[in-house]
Amino acid sequence: MDIDQTSNFLNDLLSQTEKKREKKVYSCFIKTVSSLKKRALSGIQLQLINEKLTSFNLKASTENRKTYVRQKHVEFRTFLKNEFSLTPKNHYTEQGVIYGMIFGTSLGLSIGIAIDPKFGTSLGLSIGTGVGMTLGMLYGARKDAVAKRKDKVF
Repeated sequence: MDIDQTSNFLNDLLSQTEKKREKKVYSCFIKTVSSLKKRALSGIQLQLINEKLTSFNLKASTENRKTYVRQKHVEFRTFLKNEFSLTPKNHYTEQGVIYGMIFGTSLGLSIGIAIDPKFGTSLGLSIGTGVGMTLGMLYGARKDAVAKRKDKVF
C-alpha cells in the first residue's frame, strides 16, 4: 500500500464514520500522510515509507478499527522520527512544556518548603510550575524553529 492508496483508504474510513473520535484519528493519519506527499522524497525514502505502510495492513478487519489505526499512526510517526529524523509540528514545544512543568514543580516545591513550610509550598508550586512551563515552551519553540529551518517537520 503506497502513500496515495493509504490516503484514499483513510479518506474512505473518514467518510464512513459518524463518531467524532474516529474522525480525529483518521484525520491525523491523513494529515501525516498528506504532508509526506508534499515533500521531495528520494526513491529509497519513498520505497521505505511504502513498505512500512504496507506492513501495517490497514485494510485488515479488526475488532476496534479506531484503536488499530491509532496504534499504527503512532508506530508510523515513530518510524519517521527514527528513520528520517522528521518530527510533527510543535513536537519540541509540547515536550518542553511537559518537562518544564515537571522540573519547575519539583524545583518550586523544594524552594517553597525551604523558605516556609506552610505558605511557601503553594507559592513554590504555582511559581515553579509557571516558570518551568514558560522556560520549557521557549526551549521547545527554539528547537522547533531549528527543525523547521532544516526541513525536518511534517
